[in-house]
Amino acid sequence: MFNITFSSPHSRIHSLSFRKTKIVATIGPASWDEDKLQALIKAGMNVARLNFSHGTFEQHQSTVEKIRKLSSDLHAPVGILQDLQGPKIRLQSFEGERELESGQKIIVTGKGSKDDEKYIVDIDHLSQFVEVGQAIFIDDGIIELKVTDKKGEDLHCEVIHGGLVRGRKGVNLPDANLPIESMTAKDIADLEAGAALGFDYVALSFVRTKDDIKKLKKRLKELGSHSRVVAKIEMKEAIKNIEGIIDESDAIMIARGDLAVEIGQVHLPVVQKKITKLCNRKGKPVITATQMLDSMQHNSRPTRAEITDVANAVLDGSDALMLSGESAFGNYPVRSVQTMHDIIMEVEKQPGIYYKFKNRRPDRPTVPDTIAMSAVTCSEQLQARTIVCLSTTGKTAQMISKYRPKAKLIAATSEKEALSRLELCWGIQTLQIDRYSNIEEAFSQIEGLLIGHGIIKEGDYVVLTLGLPVLEGQKTNSLRVFTVGKEQAQTKYKKGKKPIRFFAEQ
Repeated sequence: MFNITFSSPHSRIHSLSFRKTKIVATIGPASWDEDKLQALIKAGMNVARLNFSHGTFEQHQSTVEKIRKLSSDLHAPVGILQDLQGPKIRLQSFEGERELESGQKIIVTGKGSKDDEKYIVDIDHLSQFVEVGQAIFIDDGIIELKVTDKKGEDLHCEVIHGGLVRGRKGVNLPDANLPIESMTAKDIADLEAGAALGFDYVALSFVRTKDDIKKLKKRLKELGSHSRVVAKIEMKEAIKNIEGIIDESDAIMIARGDLAVEIGQVHLPVVQKKITKLCNRKGKPVITATQMLDSMQHNSRPTRAEITDVANAVLDGSDALMLSGESAFGNYPVRSVQTMHDIIMEVEKQPGIYYKFKNRRPDRPTVPDTIAMSAVTCSEQLQARTIVCLSTTGKTAQMISKYRPKAKLIAATSEKEALSRLELCWGIQTLQIDRYSNIEEAFSQIEGLLIGHGIIKEGDYVVLTLGLPVLEGQKTNSLRVFTVGKEQAQTKYKKGKKPIRFFAEQ
């Protein structure tokens, strides 16, 4: 027997204060005007993804400016992610569309061919890298070909699964070892132009090894950028090198579209779970992406399978879930975010997702690691409502997040840049405070904000982590527990404008 409380499906939980799992929403024509962006933030978007496979730089720049303005007006930090296109392989253009039937014989070749009857892939000397017996997939795997023979530059293929094909459709060659750099000339140009916009994260597409991440980090450093790097896992080779990629990256995105084609769709669920578990163990934020609520591009309600997919991604340990076409091109961008928020909130009522210590303790714990574990244990034992992490970069707050506390986890910092970066991390909310010279000064500010915003009340325990001495800028080395007294609770703090994510109800 088990007990579940069913809330009314029509009484949406509006509070953003209690949701732990974050939402990444892709911005596009359906969502890039200011009113829609504001509605997305209010609905629960934590990170805005700008897909540089589409749109102009001027459009992306305008979107960044709008988000930053709205973020300031609403007192709601929003992370902004630049997603580089990467070396996406495509068919070259041809007129109209062609129908391929199972059993049909066709010729696929590399660029440079002038034969309109052949299917030309935009790679030089394609036949050097593809062997007889290997598969070629077109249009996210809808069309499958098998290479039956090689003659010069031509690959003679049999259509295994047919369908309609158009020019510029994506091509996957999962068994080929292609001599392609992870960053194209377009990516480098987009990276250089985007450096001035100060993106919080840059996502690298089609990562194969940790060296791809190192190259991007080096280039970002040369550009004077402080952007964190997200590795998109969507190639078979990346699975073989996954541990090194996770170690080198700041966050991971499981990009399930191309990944399913590369490894075979039946293998995707297990691989997704294993990557998520490994990221959780190492304390690296992991985003589950692609077709989470895909039907909501056209329908106002998701399918039951999509609801279950979102729920299972939360249960597996995702730090964030991503909407793609649903928020970029679909008919219901805001409703898609609201729906994802509602599903997450319902799943997060389950006690089993909290206090995850098993297999997450580091092999060689540092002092901050130990303080992070202790803070979560302390909050559990005392049933503390709030853990406050005094931090500059937010690194300790991310360590605490790894152990999934049920208490509200708040990173308090005077560094504005850190606020939006933390929006990708599970369970972390942020408060910007003024610079302080001692612990009393810092806690006085925090206490005023938390009481003023209705987060804590008389009798509540507050677990506080920080580095001492404060003026020496020490890494986190201390943990303290405060109890909110009657005198403090009754103090009339100047509330100011309450951040939208701290409203009890909206």
